[in-house]
Amino acid sequence: MRVAMIVAAVSTCLLTGCMPALQLVGLATYPLNKKGKFEDVQSSYTSNLRYGLYDEAKAFVEPELRARFAEAARRYSELRLSDHRLESIEIDALRTEAIAVVVFRGYWLSSPYEREMRSVQRWRRQVPTQNWFVTPDFDALIAPPSESTLLIHEPRSDVSAPQVR
Repeated sequence: MRVAMIVAAVSTCLLTGCMPALQLVGLATYPLNKKGKFEDVQSSYTSNLRYGLYDEAKAFVEPELRARFAEAARRYSELRLSDHRLESIEIDALRTEAIAVVVFRGYWLSSPYEREMRSVQRWRRQVPTQNWFVTPDFDALIAPPSESTLLIHEPRSDVSAPQVR
């Protein structure tokens, strides 16, 4: 039975390009290893956010902020992130603190417009365990859509419309 579920989920994902099919059978999670190369840890956390895997993302959050993160994640249920890009990373010389700026693209189910949301992730490495923990930018994703952040795609003037004959 489990094999059939996995085959169906993988087939659906390959055909549609959607992660939720794999999430249903527990195949699409990003590593929860908070040790190691900062770039890998940061990428795992951001990918978990991108695909709506908030329980997995919570493991990267500073322990004292996890309850607040869980509350924020409940509000994210109406948010669909379609893409993300890493804008910048700054790491201190000792590799114990870092700041990553990530731009997410997404939309709220209540709005037909996609928008960009800029998130500043502040990271610190816990010395005894070598784990990286993030202080999320709670306001970046929670804010409801506003006209100033909408990405309304205007028609390009340098491209002519196809001629109908």
